[in-house]
Amino acid sequence: MAVSRLINHVVKCHSLMCIKRFNLLAFIIFMSLNIAPMSQANAENRLIIIIRHAEKANVSAKDPPLSPQGVMRATSLITALHRTPLSQLVATQYQRTQQTLAPIAEERHLPVTIVEAANPIEQHIQHIVEQVHAVQGNTLIAGHSDTVPLIIKALGGPEIQAINEDDYSQLFILSLNDGQPASLIATRYGQE
Repeated sequence: MAVSRLINHVVKCHSLMCIKRFNLLAFIIFMSLNIAPMSQANAENRLIIIIRHAEKANVSAKDPPLSPQGVMRATSLITALHRTPLSQLVATQYQRTQQTLAPIAEERHLPVTIVEAANPIEQHIQHIVEQVHAVQGNTLIAGHSDTVPLIIKALGGPEIQAINEDDYSQLFILSLNDGQPASLIATRYGQE
């Protein structure tokens, strides 16, 4: 009788081990099948954040630096975008765009990619679009009052009104979802 119970106990334990192994194997297969599509879906949905450079110093120079108020606004990007992962930062050759991105670049340990603002402006916009599509993930672009609306439009967003010369606080979030029309949210950051 004791031998019979022992054999039944061994058979049950062996069966439980087989079931546990089967469940583990099924779980691993299930996860491997589901991980790839989830990763691809995330790569196809991304945000392009477009801002105008922060306030520039009131000096007569072709390439003025940021004013103290502009430096404060540039620093406020860290807080404004603290929950947004970024893969790349894009600026022009002008120091005001680079200085606008400098605090968040330092905080995130990201380089700033320079896309030369050149004439004709359409060529510059095309280079920005190419740079955005060259990298997967979210992108932050610091542009100029005349280029921000064109960048949004070229990336599939709606037409927006021109940015006033004294307006530095607008932040545009363009959502690109594969196979869907782009959507745009306009907000503000920093102190008014």
